[in-house]
Amino acid sequence: MDFRYKRIVFLTGAGISAESGVRTFRDSSGLWENHKVEEVASPSGFQKDPVLVWKFYSLRRLQAAEAKPNKAHATLANLLHDLEKSHSKATLITQNVDTLHERAYGALPDKNFLDIHGTLSRSRCTKCSKVYSDRWAYFDATGKSVDIHADDLWSNASLTCLLTTPKRNANGIPLSPCCTEQLRPDIVWFGERPQGVEKAVEELTRCDLFVAIGTSGNVQPASNFAAVARKAGAHTVCINLESPENAGAFHEHLLGTAGDKLPEFLKKI
Repeated sequence: MDFRYKRIVFLTGAGISAESGVRTFRDSSGLWENHKVEEVASPSGFQKDPVLVWKFYSLRRLQAAEAKPNKAHATLANLLHDLEKSHSKATLITQNVDTLHERAYGALPDKNFLDIHGTLSRSRCTKCSKVYSDRWAYFDATGKSVDIHADDLWSNASLTCLLTTPKRNANGIPLSPCCTEQLRPDIVWFGERPQGVEKAVEELTRCDLFVAIGTSGNVQPASNFAAVARKAGAHTVCINLESPENAGAFHEHLLGTAGDKLPEFLKKI
């Protein structure tokens, strides 16, 4: 299979998962699942009340497990598989933490996949920062301490969980196997630097096509990615329900759902 472009970068945001029923991270009142964002998505919030944070992310893991990859996820996954057999290269950068890309593809190779805001399928040691594949839900929807593996809700889970049920402290917080210190979700919280930005910029400056899918264009640093790619000479395309805040950085706008517009666009390339 031959592609018109030889180095492609895709950036995905919350819009690509909307068709899977994944809820946006906060509502118009600034609350996230009825919590103030700083309480459940900041280092200070975790330090103050790690039980609340783990109850929140356990529920999010269970919610994500119930969602299924949609047509847009599958289309991207099939394209990435095809590109592996061609002379073109693609990198997928996502702002999403919902694991739907991984589940649609199989097991995305690290070199071609950057989850710059982290993922619900990993946890990190708070002492040494060692990262583990971890899809346990440590609290149920009522806040009761439990051991539920999110894979039990996935029909075709593909990622290997490296943790057996980890030890937990008296409050039910999981402890890392390496240092026996508290584990935290491997999520980029407010006030923390997104992961893999340097690698993302490297790919952006070398690509000849940049496609943003389901992004609002108002979250840094991803909101600058289109401008970086365009400055480097890439053709820039936006697929979204409406024009994003960084609309001026795109040569081409395809307005509609990702499930409809992405396959249409890919047929052209």
